[in-house]
Amino acid sequence: MTNADNDSADELIARYLAGEASGAEEQQLLSWLKVSEENRRHYAQLKKAFELSGGYLSLPSAGTADIDIDHEWDRFKEGIREMKKSRRLTPGNLWLRIAATVILLVVTGGVLYYFTAPGTTIYQTAANRETVTLPDGSRVALNYHTLLSYDPDFGEHDRTVRLRGEAFFEVEADRSKPFVILADQADVVVVGTSFNVNAYDSLREIEVVVQTGVVSFGSAGGDRKVRLEAGQKGTYSKTGATLATSPNDDVNFSSWTTGHIVFVESDLRSVIATLEKTYHAEISVSTDIPASCIVTVTFDHQTLASVLKVLESTLNLKYTIKGNKVEITGAGC
Repeated sequence: MTNADNDSADELIARYLAGEASGAEEQQLLSWLKVSEENRRHYAQLKKAFELSGGYLSLPSAGTADIDIDHEWDRFKEGIREMKKSRRLTPGNLWLRIAATVILLVVTGGVLYYFTAPGTTIYQTAANRETVTLPDGSRVALNYHTLLSYDPDFGEHDRTVRLRGEAFFEVEADRSKPFVILADQADVVVVGTSFNVNAYDSLREIEVVVQTGVVSFGSAGGDRKVRLEAGQKGTYSKTGATLATSPNDDVNFSSWTTGHIVFVESDLRSVIATLEKTYHAEISVSTDIPASCIVTVTFDHQTLASVLKVLESTLNLKYTIKGNKVEITGAGC
């Protein structure tokens, strides 16, 4: 089949699998399947991808003008979450490439092709974290529900990656080939340094915190850039398109990857916020928290249950815990 034939057939198959095909289109598909074994094999591959994605793919109705691309993307990821915890996607992972093709037909907004261009390498996490090593030797720790991708020409002229989610980078120095991170509306350019980038779609800001070295941070493809040095934080407002810099006062900004947490006279609510991020937990509070609830303690690679036990004994904390959901019901500080 030619590319044009493939595109037409894929759209027809996608409509049929999504239950959106008309009677005439079903007959057209049936006729197409009778043409060759290759067509039947192509259909079987797309059907398998559809089933592996949990059957969540759907086409918009004729009266729908707008498509929530992020929502469709999240639905796709949820559909394959149980199938793979963390997987390195390459052209050899056929069924995932096919599944991405079906999704692309659904949303047709380019955003998924952004991650699935031919030859693109993708790392994706779901309810897990993963550390990967890039071809240049740079190491990247990926937080929960994060996507990192790079094209086949990575390292030829520069080292460009795309990020959705949160990652901690330890970039190998190479002054001839800058390391570039495309993170939604913002870009990060470095030579060799370590830093954290928080660029989840759900957040109003993109945040960069530098641990070592120097980072250039600013609007995507724009001339608004700031220079961040070790100990500094940069934020880019998605709504206001503004840049800001400040000293980083969060010593636990990378605790999600190091497992090391330090609290020095920290109020309990800020402690809860840190624990939520570090352990990817949902912590609710159904009681008043006295201002006297101050915490000074260090944790190193301890479980959430262990941390809560310590807080229970020091703050007279009362809570219930089930998996990663915690409810604080009392604090007698």
